[in-house]
Amino acid sequence: MQQISVERLSSLIGTIYDCVITPERWTGVLEDIRAELGFATAVLSAYSLTNMRVGVNAASGTDVVQMTQNGVEYAADIVELWGGVERIQQYPLGEPIVQSQAVPRDVIFGNRYYLEWALPKGLFDAVGVGLVRDRTMIGNAIFSQHQSVGAIDDAQVTGLRLLAPHIRRAVTISNLFDMKTVEAATFAATVEALTVGVVLADENSKIVHTNAAATAMLAAGDPIVVRQGRIAVQSAATTSTLQSAVAQAAKDEAVLGQKGIGIPIPRPSGDPLVIHVLPLRRSQVRSGLIQRAAAALFVAPASAAPQLPHDALTQLYDLTPAEVRIFELICDGQTKTAISELLGIAVSTVKTHLLHVFDKTGCRRQIDLVRLAQSLTFPV
Repeated sequence: MQQISVERLSSLIGTIYDCVITPERWTGVLEDIRAELGFATAVLSAYSLTNMRVGVNAASGTDVVQMTQNGVEYAADIVELWGGVERIQQYPLGEPIVQSQAVPRDVIFGNRYYLEWALPKGLFDAVGVGLVRDRTMIGNAIFSQHQSVGAIDDAQVTGLRLLAPHIRRAVTISNLFDMKTVEAATFAATVEALTVGVVLADENSKIVHTNAAATAMLAAGDPIVVRQGRIAVQSAATTSTLQSAVAQAAKDEAVLGQKGIGIPIPRPSGDPLVIHVLPLRRSQVRSGLIQRAAAALFVAPASAAPQLPHDALTQLYDLTPAEVRIFELICDGQTKTAISELLGIAVSTVKTHLLHVFDKTGCRRQIDLVRLAQSLTFPV
C-alpha cells in the first residue's frame, strides 16, 4: 500500500474527534479507516469498569451482533490468539501489534477461534492497538487482513500508528461524557454538569470559559492556575507542555500525536490528576460548541498511579509508546533479551529503542532511567 496522504490523514483525524461528541459516528469512521488502509474488518470496543457497561462497540466489515457473540463464545481463544493475558498487558498502548509477528505460528494455527471463524472468512492476520487499560476502562481496536490482499505491510502499520493516539484521546475523553451524544445546544450545560474540571481556551491558552469544577480549582490554585490570563499549572515544564498542546490543537490537530493525552499534573499533596486536550476548531461538529474556544481541557483524576510515569515520559520527553514500554521494563529490572522475548521483537530493536530513550531523556545509564522514573512518580 501507499502511505496515507497528509490531507486524508487530517480528514480522518477530524472525524475521529467528532466521535467524542457523537459516538454513533464510530462505525463510519472505522469504515473510512478500513477502506483507506486496506483492512477487511475493523472493530473498536471500549468497556467502562466504573458502570460495568460497553461504551463503544463499533465495527466495519463485520456484523456487530456476531462480533459480540464471538466475544462471549470465543473469549478465551481470542485472548490466547494475542499471547495470553500477561502478554497483552505488556503491549504498549497506542502501538500497533501485528498478530503474526507477536505470537508463534503454531499457537495461531492451533487456535479454535482462528480455525473456526477467522480463517473460513479468509482473515489470516490482524493488527491490534491497545487504547486504554486502567482501573476505569479497557479499550482496543482490531483490524483484520484478508488473505487475498497479502501480508500486512509497513504502510498499514504506519497509518495505524499515526491514527492511534487520536483514537486513544477520543475514546478517553468520550468516556468522561459517559459515551453519550452531546448536542451543540446543550454542550455548555453538559460541561457544567461534569464533575471533572473543564476549561475552554483559545489558541493562546487564554481562558474562554470554565465549568463549576474548574472554577473551584482555579480559586484554590490547585491544580490549575491563571498566569497572565492563560491556563497554567504550578510546574513550569508541565505548563509549557500544556500550552504547546493547546497551540498545536488550534493550528493543526493532526500533529498532536501523543501530546495532550493525560498530561500529568505534579501536586505536592492530594490525588494525582491529568489534563486531556480536545481540539475544537477543525470541524463543524466541534467548532459550533463554544465561540472562540480552540480547545477543551479536561482536568480529570489519573486513572491509575502507575500510568503517571508513562504519561509524563510521553508528554515531557516525546517518547513513542514502544520507547516508553522499553523504559518501563528496563526500570523493572528486565534484561534486553527478556524484553525481546516478552514483546516479541528482536534484541537489536530493543537496543535501538533504548538508545532513543537515552537520547531523548538525556540519561546515560540504566540506573539514571530508574531515578528518572522515581522522580516522575507522584505520591498518592
